[in-house]
Amino acid sequence: MSDSAQRKYGALDSAQVAALDAAATAAGVDVIQLMEVAGWQVARCAWHMLDQRPARVGVVAGRGNNGGDGLVAARHLAAWGCRVRAVVIAGEGQLRDLAAHQLHAALGAGVDASFSPQPEALTAAIDGADLVLDALLGTGLTSPPREPDAGAIRALAGNQVLSIDVPSGLDAGSGEAHDPCVEATVTCTLTAMKRGLWSKRAREHAGEVMVADIGMPATAWAACGLQAPSAVRGGALLRVAAIH
Repeated sequence: MSDSAQRKYGALDSAQVAALDAAATAAGVDVIQLMEVAGWQVARCAWHMLDQRPARVGVVAGRGNNGGDGLVAARHLAAWGCRVRAVVIAGEGQLRDLAAHQLHAALGAGVDASFSPQPEALTAAIDGADLVLDALLGTGLTSPPREPDAGAIRALAGNQVLSIDVPSGLDAGSGEAHDPCVEATVTCTLTAMKRGLWSKRAREHAGEVMVADIGMPATAWAACGLQAPSAVRGGALLRVAAIH
């Protein structure tokens, strides 16, 4: 990773991602506001992967913020004419507040959405899909995924997959691919590049990497002592060159 590439696209680790979210909240920009923009950017990325035509989309979501991003994307894709089926890999009572809110909104927007830790629900969501959104695990992962998440990751093999932020199973800071780890066609990473995605080995799982501006406040960057990436602004959705 060159210094110029880092300045252009960023290189955040997991702690810095969490600190930026906390600083944004302290500044009055709630996580749900950033989630709305994040999900819209993911939907834009998915739409381009689908050649800007309605298609069948499956969404495999986790019970936290990554899952919320995926459910927002599901809502937009449904509005654009896609047939979307989404499943949150969680049992009753396990959904965090934001994921539960976005699941309710997705249902209201016409998404065929449900929550269940059972493999049958996952199979129904991705069966026959032209594209599957991996919204399972986010940037906080530091150890191998556990069940039922591990089983969900394995079930995604062989599909065209768009991962949100990092492929589920990948350590966003180190770039280590735990067992199991999603092998994505495209990864849409939010706010800035994640440090681990600069690793050549990580790119084998991430596929093509796009970085999306989600409107992280300048005050949040300043409060964390971080420099905002120079190219990730103006609503950008940018392709990051492959690592050789």
